[in-house]
Amino acid sequence: MGKRTCLIFFSAVLALSASCGFIYGEKLDKIAAIVNGDVITEDEVGTFMKLTDMAEESGLPTNDPKKLRLELLNRMVEDRLILQEAQEMGLKADEKVVEDRIKDIKMRAGSELAFDMALKQQGFSLSELRKKLRNQLLIFMAVQKEVKSKVLVSPKEVTDYYESNRSQFISPESVSVDSIFVKDKEDLSKVEALLSEGKDFNEVAREYSQKSNLGTIARGQLKKELEDVLFSLETGVCSIPVSVENGFYIFLLKEKMPVSERSIDEVKNTIALMLEDQKTEKKLKEWLEALKDKAYISVREE
Repeated sequence: MGKRTCLIFFSAVLALSASCGFIYGEKLDKIAAIVNGDVITEDEVGTFMKLTDMAEESGLPTNDPKKLRLELLNRMVEDRLILQEAQEMGLKADEKVVEDRIKDIKMRAGSELAFDMALKQQGFSLSELRKKLRNQLLIFMAVQKEVKSKVLVSPKEVTDYYESNRSQFISPESVSVDSIFVKDKEDLSKVEALLSEGKDFNEVAREYSQKSNLGTIARGQLKKELEDVLFSLETGVCSIPVSVENGFYIFLLKEKMPVSERSIDEVKNTIALMLEDQKTEKKLKEWLEALKDKAYISVREE
């Protein structure tokens, strides 16, 4: 089975490897952690690590196996704690949501055969996958109930943030340009001749330019000598050739945009979501620390 098919199961398995709570007869030296009597095995951690390594955007230190193992093990411990808390709270997973998730995984696998092969390679039966998805949903429900539902962002907090960070919402002066880049003077002469004959700038660029169009440039993005030329141009006017380290540029100014500030109405939703994320992260950390304080946790170091 290819890497793509394995990745179909990443979201369904990566966050769930700590949620089974069975020993399957492993020897004591295969135990990675114990959480209130539930066991996390080295095999589970190993599977977690392999799946994480396949996820290119996991954001985890996949180039450092020991650091990755410890970080993943800590996440697995936290997931196990949340799952245990969800069970203590008497939460029940919506079976329709679980079945819909299985249908989605099957669809992404491409076929029933690919789905069955992926299950087999990951060492899961369909009932085990269903249980893992159910546990994932319970974890989500517990976080929603104990953390997310208790996070509120007031209009005053949004306004205060906007007023204290107005510089974040200022767009600098910018220009929209078409550009032609050539590496040598021979090509530059051909380009200048065609433009002086009235040839369309973009047609000449398509034929001769050896770099993609620069597009929109804000103050501070380019070297001063280039910016001085760009920001002194008039709309619809071509620049003189500008020499750079490895060639020459000619620019055509399309539009000049002055400094602008986004109003609070334009950004209030973005600010509210950002503040909500910050509060949620803080509250989740506090909640997890409280769960850890009252739990028995034994983590085995390599």
